[in-house]
Amino acid sequence: MYLLSGRKLLLGLIAIISILVTLKGVPHRPVGGIPLSLERLINMRLDMLLSERAESIIKGDTDALMAHYDFDSHYGKWAFEHETRRCAYLKAWSAARGINLLDTQVEIRISSIELKGTTAWIELDESVKVSYRHESQSASEPDRFGIGADHLLELVFKEGDWVIRRDWYLDPLDVDADSVSSATAPYSPFEIYVSYLPEFLTVTAGGDDDKGYAYLYNRENAVAYANKYCGLAWGCGNNRKYNPAYKNFTGLGGDCTNFVSQVLGDEEAGNLPMTYTWRYVPYGPSAGATQAWAQASSLLSYMLSSGRAVRLARGAYSDLITPSETYPQGAIGALNRGDLIAYEKNGRIEHFAVVVGADSGLYLLVNSHTADRYHVPWDLGWDRSAIFWLLRIVM
Repeated sequence: MYLLSGRKLLLGLIAIISILVTLKGVPHRPVGGIPLSLERLINMRLDMLLSERAESIIKGDTDALMAHYDFDSHYGKWAFEHETRRCAYLKAWSAARGINLLDTQVEIRISSIELKGTTAWIELDESVKVSYRHESQSASEPDRFGIGADHLLELVFKEGDWVIRRDWYLDPLDVDADSVSSATAPYSPFEIYVSYLPEFLTVTAGGDDDKGYAYLYNRENAVAYANKYCGLAWGCGNNRKYNPAYKNFTGLGGDCTNFVSQVLGDEEAGNLPMTYTWRYVPYGPSAGATQAWAQASSLLSYMLSSGRAVRLARGAYSDLITPSETYPQGAIGALNRGDLIAYEKNGRIEHFAVVVGADSGLYLLVNSHTADRYHVPWDLGWDRSAIFWLLRIVM
């Protein structure tokens, strides 16, 4: 049996407290502290580094990123290769969609800094705003979307500067550039929504196709909720935090379905009545979410089998923008604000998003969690093999 000296005991307690605070996700200055001047220096360096990285990726200039990475480490090389892959994907996607990426802005919130010799481990939240314009709308004001993510970075001090050795985060843009669908509609790809635009902007309880439904779903409140609680992305409300009334499932397979269920069922949002199969109980012996509430394939099955949603179409990007007898302007144009898109990869439902509007080019926009998205083009981050389920809420 070993006896700890007073100093070692104190250090042990400090380490335990620091770990507990970090696990709770509470923003803090690390117990034991680092010099305030060094903390400010690291903060400034990170702000500049991540802003320059985002700008380089938007502009397609990955060579400018090389000075920010530790190429003496395999991890540093992998982190750099990841960012070059994001850059190539964005370039390929925007070219295929007739979109010019114009500018970007980054905001960070540091949760913790742990200094170990010449390395620093940092937890931070990143919110990115991207400005863009459709080539077909050259005279219009730029459109904007937001993406947010939690980062765990390792910086190393080399040759008088801090550079990235590792960077872990959930990235919705980690897609191979050569897998982007280049399909376009037979005419301007941004005209596919035009015939549905009046219905899209003004929700009405009527129409020959919708007779017999009760219209319990409050679409406007659902979209307002989706904008308020979409999380870390630029544009999100609630100080860029999730609704604390619900458990965060990000570390348990993802929070996207939990978020969509909130948009559908929270009293502040769509206010669809919960059921025994589809419900969230905040406290008590049955507290928690049912599988249909929090698991993507189960929510899809529940919405269709219960009659609360109908599937308008299922297919790849090229299928959904192509006119058909049922949808002369393409099936994607039949969705309304508050409707849903489910994303399938390799036969598995991997993601859910809620439709929140359309941009100046009439391109459909979605919000989601994991990773957090605000007014993002509906197919951004998905390749040609992705299958999209278009769901209309009919209650």
